[in-house]
Amino acid sequence: MLQNYFKIAVRNLFRNKVYSAINIVGLAIGVASCVLIYLYVQDELSYEKHFSKADRIVRLVGDIKSDSGHEQFALSPAALAPALTKDFPDVEHITQLARAGKQTVWYREKSFNEDDLLYADSAFFQVFDYPLLAGSTATALSGPNKVVLSEEMAKRYFSSPDEAVGEVLTFSNEPYQVTGVFRDPGHSHITANAFISRSTLDARLSEDLRTNQWLAMNRYTYVLLRGPEEFAQFQDKMDAFSERHVTPWIKENDLSGTMRFVVQPLKDIHFDTVYVSSITPAGNISYVYIFAAVAVFLLLIACINYMNLATARSAKRAKEVGLRKVVGAYRSQIVFQFLGESLLITLIAVVLALALVQVMLPTFNSLTDKSFGSDFFMQWEFLAIMLAIVTFVGVVAGSYPAFFLSHFKPADVLKSDKAPKGGSATLRRALVVLQFSISLIMIIGTIVVMSQMHFLKNKDLGFTKDQVMVIDIPAGDSTLVKGLPRIKRELLSNPNVELVSNTNDIPAERVSKLLTLVEKDGQLVERTMNVMFADYDFIDLMGVEMSRGRNYSPVLKTDEKEGIILNEAAVKMMGWQEPLGKRFQIFDMDAKVIGVTKDFHITSLHTNVEPLALVLAPESDGYLMARIKGQDLASTVGFIESAWQLYDPKHPMDYFFMDEHFDQQYRAEEKMLTVFGYFAGLTILIACLGLFGLASFTAEQRTKEIGIRKVLGSSTSSIVILLSRDFALLVVVAILLASPVAWYGMHHWLQDFAYRIDLSWWIFAAAGFTAMLIALLTVSFQAFKAAMLDPVNAIRTQ
Repeated sequence: MLQNYFKIAVRNLFRNKVYSAINIVGLAIGVASCVLIYLYVQDELSYEKHFSKADRIVRLVGDIKSDSGHEQFALSPAALAPALTKDFPDVEHITQLARAGKQTVWYREKSFNEDDLLYADSAFFQVFDYPLLAGSTATALSGPNKVVLSEEMAKRYFSSPDEAVGEVLTFSNEPYQVTGVFRDPGHSHITANAFISRSTLDARLSEDLRTNQWLAMNRYTYVLLRGPEEFAQFQDKMDAFSERHVTPWIKENDLSGTMRFVVQPLKDIHFDTVYVSSITPAGNISYVYIFAAVAVFLLLIACINYMNLATARSAKRAKEVGLRKVVGAYRSQIVFQFLGESLLITLIAVVLALALVQVMLPTFNSLTDKSFGSDFFMQWEFLAIMLAIVTFVGVVAGSYPAFFLSHFKPADVLKSDKAPKGGSATLRRALVVLQFSISLIMIIGTIVVMSQMHFLKNKDLGFTKDQVMVIDIPAGDSTLVKGLPRIKRELLSNPNVELVSNTNDIPAERVSKLLTLVEKDGQLVERTMNVMFADYDFIDLMGVEMSRGRNYSPVLKTDEKEGIILNEAAVKMMGWQEPLGKRFQIFDMDAKVIGVTKDFHITSLHTNVEPLALVLAPESDGYLMARIKGQDLASTVGFIESAWQLYDPKHPMDYFFMDEHFDQQYRAEEKMLTVFGYFAGLTILIACLGLFGLASFTAEQRTKEIGIRKVLGSSTSSIVILLSRDFALLVVVAILLASPVAWYGMHHWLQDFAYRIDLSWWIFAAAGFTAMLIALLTVSFQAFKAAMLDPVNAIRTQ
């Protein structure tokens, strides 16, 4: 019996080659897309899961409310860890991380600028089980001037991990002994090239800063609880802890506001966008949902193609069903036969889909910045999903034709005047509308994302980012910082270098938020705002316009200690009518406002311009910037590299251009646009394959009618319009249904941006016109082919 079913299924495949090809190709594209999206979604959801204690690890983040507003930091103070150890001896482990910045590292004749360096304490490897290729997790960070290298970093200096242990690397000006080499355990918000013993950092800090300064937010604090059930209880304990330690300290120092520590589960960190200054940028859970929905859409459209074509061609197999019933076949056997054919087609499509995945994997990796390999083909989870897809798609796609054809009465289907005419036309129209509604949603989404990206890249930022070369100054070398004036003079000797400036921060980098005292109503009040330290030429080099007052002047030596420049957002926050002359205190500096800049963006357009203070610091050691002319760019860059090596031969020069660096903030959106565009194209392709098949069937079904119309004088164009009209009407209905759904989805997506486009009517009109044009081109091909048939032969068609 099964062998007979299989033979019939294979014969039907070869007898209807065009329709079989449309079904198989459509399903293959849909399944291949689902597999790729599954890999992406699974990868995004895998963060932190490789840590064996992940369900017991929490990060303590700072939540501060004051007159300045509500500030939420991923950071916490250094004083938190020793206080927790004292108050909660029952907690299994407490560990803290701190940034070590970018540093130049030397080993004999080798030197590299190393980024992603973190200070960590001896408890770190007890909380996070990093696999060590060499060294001991118990002692690797147990003393000062010790460092544990990543496998990748160790390879740059040594031939093997074992060779690295015991050797000494020089970080900036300080020696560190290598005590271990770790392997990257998997996706985590903690990314590091090396962990430096935190006791090295603590030795440089005052006792007061390490144990009593509750607003010095400079550490990442993690706690290993005894069980995940302690989360809720531990938050209550932390609230009580803040009342015991932080609140009295705030009152004692005559500060206003409140501060508490929020308990954040480790697995929630990757998609957290609330708490700023995390070790790595947060992921976007919205994109995971979007791509998961796209996968469902693609598979659904492919299933619709199969159902449409199978029901449309049901009349061709009606007599086969009738004869089978006459000779004794049960309805269940016929249902089983048609579901078996559907499963066979789906199985062939899945095999083809896996081949497509193998071919497309390198391109997909490039688009998504992932590194998927083909090893996942043999994972039991993946094989189970493939089996589920074959079963689900096979049953769903074949269910309607199976149950529709099997209910025919033999007497009806064997009489030509009562034979079915190709299944339910209403159902087919509804499925076509659903297909094109999904396609239109994808088209509208692509246009909106493309328009928003164009807007982001062309909006006036309040500063000029083009032609600005930025040199990353290695941290920890005071000799280099003191030599910056000489390097700047040398660079300015080149006529292609217009301006040179140095600053501790640049737009698109993390800018420090500090507590300041600002004059309001004759008194000094606390305000938290962004603070950048820069030299005299920063404002001119950046092309930032002054709104009031003046820029810093090297002639006025008092500016360095007594002058401050704010932006308009800071003035607005303070509610000043006349900001010039207002007092401003930060650290040991008691200054007055000498100027106000127009607002300019130091972060991406996801957020509004925030209050900013520009503090004069001629020896800022973060970045050296040079505005260069556009002509002979390569020669100018070469000159700057030579000048750098002349004055600083021991530090490799790392540089980038500000426009490219600033645009990196929208990398996630750019990736989404590219991937979304590809999948939108695939959605349309699958829908058009189905439409092509239906148009072919319609033309075939109306062949005799077309012949009669031509004999009676109908023109080719009128027949093409006749056959295309019904499909065009379905697309119009799809436009009306898809537009509000797409508007709602894209409106929600745009809320992630403080500055965004309006959802104009032309976006929906353009998407509708595109879908209509594609549909008509697809249908018209078959309509024109049918219209060109010889009327005599058409009328003789059975």
